[in-house]
Amino acid sequence: MTAVGSPTAPDVANLHRIALKIFLDDASVLNPAEVIPVFHRWIQTQAVDGLLIDVADYSHMATGPCVLLVAHEGHYVLDRAGGRLGLQYARRQPLEGSLPDRLAALGRILLRAGRLLETDPALSGPVRFLGNRIECIANDRLLAPNRAETLTALRPALDRFLTTLSAGAGWTVTQETDPRARFEVLAHTSAPATLETLVERL
Repeated sequence: MTAVGSPTAPDVANLHRIALKIFLDDASVLNPAEVIPVFHRWIQTQAVDGLLIDVADYSHMATGPCVLLVAHEGHYVLDRAGGRLGLQYARRQPLEGSLPDRLAALGRILLRAGRLLETDPALSGPVRFLGNRIECIANDRLLAPNRAETLTALRPALDRFLTTLSAGAGWTVTQETDPRARFEVLAHTSAPATLETLVERL
């Protein structure tokens, strides 16, 4: 029994509201205004996974989401939180399978969307995402509080996912230290890779 007032133990096995983010490389040029019609086209053509609903423009904001593709299962977000522009997929609905299976499924959804942006002829600048840097956020403070114990509980599933992405290369994982923030880790490996390669590995 948990004592009154004591912290709730992490329960990452039941964690479903997870967001993954990949980052643009330094040579990329991606104007958020150009992404709005691309996301609308994705809705029209059902180009990405999920029941796609609408597009929201937050490009006037200095940080956080720029353009949001709203879907029933999860949101696709052109995001500049932390001052680094990238593409995020934030899951809202449960996924089947174990936590490693869910991370792999979210990774496939995100990476395929990233590849669509990389190869979209309507975008004016070069668009390339880094294949050796990925952010993982838990959007559930009850199941995954931002504490060291949460990383310990999540690490086996996260390591399995990351090792698959890098074909066995090691990763450095850094946790957000602010206890008021959501649980968030940034993973980085020295082994470069393209999104096309990552999709094939998953």
